[in-house]
Amino acid sequence: MTPLFCLLVLAGTLAARAVNPTDATPVLSFKLPTFTKEGHRSMLLQGTEAVVSTTRVELIEMNLTLFSGDDRNAVETIILSPVATALLDSDQVRGDSSVRVIRDDIEITGQGWTYDHRTKKVSITRNARVVFNAQMPDILK
Repeated sequence: MTPLFCLLVLAGTLAARAVNPTDATPVLSFKLPTFTKEGHRSMLLQGTEAVVSTTRVELIEMNLTLFSGDDRNAVETIILSPVATALLDSDQVRGDSSVRVIRDDIEITGQGWTYDHRTKKVSITRNARVVFNAQMPDILK
């Protein structure tokens, strides 16, 4: 076989095995950081395993860390869930399983949840439990 023929056969084999960009791709130790327009860290989406496509990420052992988005780079909220789906087009992360939302002043657990990054809002539909860690001296007045 000539070198040119071998090259053509190799190129054809690689083209036949090429991954369609719409196909899902499994990833171990998945990490997806996002940044503000000013270049500050906004969010870090992580999972021990993930299946990634062009529009969504299916995550196992999800850890979503939300940052202040400014020079402080402070962690504001951590959201944990054993199974979650990130919808990349709508900046939402959701899951039917349990969720744990952790902040300095509050901790929330529940099931059936959605986090909307555009509005920075967490919604929980079932079994929500809220624990306030901040002092509230005037709450009963």
